[in-house]
Amino acid sequence: DEDETIIFRGISTSVAAAGGTYDEAVGLIVEAMLQSPRFIYRVEDQRGDGRVWPVSQYELASRLSYMLWGGPPDEELLQAARNGRLYSGDGLEQQVDRMLADPQFVQRAEQFIAQWLNLRGLKNLQPDRERFPHWDIDLAEDMRREAVAYFRHVALELEEPLSSLLNHPVVFASDRLARHYGLRTDEKTSETQPDLNLGRYDSPKSGRGGILTQGSVLTIGGDNASMVSRGLFVLHDLLRGVVKDPPPCVNTTPVPTRPGLTQRDIASERISSKACGGCHRRFEPLAFGLERFDGLGRFAKVDRFGNSLREDGQVLVPGNLQPVKYESVRELMDALAAQPRVQQSLTWKLVQFAIGRPPGAEDAKLVDEIYEQSSAEGGTYRAVMRATALSDLVLLHRTESIALTNPPSGRVGLASPSE
Repeated sequence: DEDETIIFRGISTSVAAAGGTYDEAVGLIVEAMLQSPRFIYRVEDQRGDGRVWPVSQYELASRLSYMLWGGPPDEELLQAARNGRLYSGDGLEQQVDRMLADPQFVQRAEQFIAQWLNLRGLKNLQPDRERFPHWDIDLAEDMRREAVAYFRHVALELEEPLSSLLNHPVVFASDRLARHYGLRTDEKTSETQPDLNLGRYDSPKSGRGGILTQGSVLTIGGDNASMVSRGLFVLHDLLRGVVKDPPPCVNTTPVPTRPGLTQRDIASERISSKACGGCHRRFEPLAFGLERFDGLGRFAKVDRFGNSLREDGQVLVPGNLQPVKYESVRELMDALAAQPRVQQSLTWKLVQFAIGRPPGAEDAKLVDEIYEQSSAEGGTYRAVMRATALSDLVLLHRTESIALTNPPSGRVGLASPSE
């Protein structure tokens, strides 16, 4: 519009006044455009007066497209918006179902698992070279592909409930990753996922199978396989639990194992401590079943000091009165997958991905409705995304007048469409 033209024209005027060239002026104008929040973010019509009102047809088309496809609307979706069909009859459901059946939906879904588990971060891991001399960028890439293949198989091909991501007993691994995990060649059932070049292993004897036993998650514990980091992942990402940050005076340097002292022993000392136990008993036991997996996800019954490792424990789910006991990592994952709290938490996680922001307290009722509706349809990835696309979280503008009275540089909380 005219105001924007005047602003950008000011750049060329400044360049000319300083004796710059035409090419320099054009270059700086383009640079300014590419840095503008209105280029980087999807900025909508935000009135900021606290009211709630339906989004426009074009805004709805854009929301649906970036949510389900991760890119701009195609011509058919734009045509539906142009002709006012998104709000007429079953026009909206028809477009949503069409988009859910498009290959772009699968590509967008794989972005979810990549963002949730921070799969890009694997290539930046720098484990101790003396302890893990075989670690390299190729093994990191294999772990990334393992997570994508598993998610694609369980959530998109089999269309299992989201909670099945925790306990579906199958592993996808390259030959290199299989050797790292200690999987035997006679456990391989087939060559599968040809585009990812991975083999399939059904129900490995180690109990591996599920995101908690994948390198992409296990490596969050660091070289010493810290039960703090692993337990917090289960608490925050799977149980939507909350725990306070440690006081500033507390030394949070990981305690290494040694002969006669395992990570479980170290965790038990913190849990029994009067100063630390109140918080640590809420999350560290959640990782006890993972003790036999080292900092890079290798399975062993004894650690490098010869200490025996265990996989039994108990899980106290937030909101429950009694803990659930388990004897193995397989029982741990089955216990978690059976908890409605896990399916609810994964629904919240997926809704956050879909709308590009964390749901707030004012959204809780709508997210609960999405959970109930999607659960009735199987609790699958597709069901949650469909229920979200048809919910008021997408169909309505919901703004806070105070927060948006003077939004900085037009940024109103919608995430960038890219990863």
